[in-house]
Amino acid sequence: MRFSVFSVFKTVIVVLVLAALGVGGYVAYNRIPSFVREIVRPPAREATPPGQEVIVQVPKGASLAQVAAELEQKGVISNRLVFRLVAMIRGEQRAIKAGEYGLRTGSDAGEVLDQLISGKTLMFSFTVPEGYNIWQIADVFQQNGAMGRDEFLAIARDKEFLKEVGVEGESLEGYLFPDTYFIPASEKANGRQLVRRMVKRFQDVYEKNVRETAEQNGWSTAQVVTLASLIEKEARASEHPLVSAVFHNRLRKRMLLQCDPTVIYGIKPMGSKITRADLDRKHPYNTYQVQGLPPGPIASPGKASLIAAVKPADEDYLYFVAKNDGTHQFSKSLQEHNQWVNLYQRRNQGQN
Repeated sequence: MRFSVFSVFKTVIVVLVLAALGVGGYVAYNRIPSFVREIVRPPAREATPPGQEVIVQVPKGASLAQVAAELEQKGVISNRLVFRLVAMIRGEQRAIKAGEYGLRTGSDAGEVLDQLISGKTLMFSFTVPEGYNIWQIADVFQQNGAMGRDEFLAIARDKEFLKEVGVEGESLEGYLFPDTYFIPASEKANGRQLVRRMVKRFQDVYEKNVRETAEQNGWSTAQVVTLASLIEKEARASEHPLVSAVFHNRLRKRMLLQCDPTVIYGIKPMGSKITRADLDRKHPYNTYQVQGLPPGPIASPGKASLIAAVKPADEDYLYFVAKNDGTHQFSKSLQEHNQWVNLYQRRNQGQN
């Protein structure tokens, strides 16, 4: 809604005339000149040319006068009083929302007011995909300019910081919830706050969807998150409860989990080709060599994997093999599993 200086001026004159009738001609006569001078005075010098985007911070609790002064100083509007009058005429002087806005210099007062009332502040966003480990998340932070890779990894292993955010373990691995985060642009440089947000998001999802079932079964948070991270790295599409069933059944029978991604965790980048030497290498995370769950999570599990960890499918499966179409073939016996392995290996060789 556009308000010209002339139209606002006319409105002011009407208001002043009414005031003169109610208060007295002498008082009105002495006040009119100062208002007129304020309205028609030359525009403030613009910090940037018209049409340039500038960032304006509206603090929480800021008065209309403070906001108007900041807008004029940044060159967004040409006259602070006109902006205040527009807001008062529209009855929206208290409707402005705090936040950080991207506004353009030389803008119409009414349009600027619309934006400040909408609350559409500047936001910084970043995405952490499901199944990323702390090294991959560190790269995301660095690529987005939120925090350097080494700084992130140091925080992720900082004992005091882990205690502060309520995470038990050696690092934040598994507790940085994978999601797309929208953050006020002013918080982009506060890497620790972004990490806190990710941990808080994990805690909210865990509390709402997982904790009760986990406690009923006597499973610790660390156990659930570790198992969920294995499920995350293996499951495709809607397979999470089935993969979970395989791992639960193997744990119950004291069988090796033989989860391929654990073999290279902390040794090679995730997605690297796994060799026979990798399978034979003895280290705490290698579930081909060590019985039971690894010492901790190997990635950040999403909601589906967390739920599947405590609610496996009611199946007797003990094995699964990739079908080369993005899904897996599940089996209850080693003999059946080997048959499927041979079939899909032959198909894979035929495609190469």
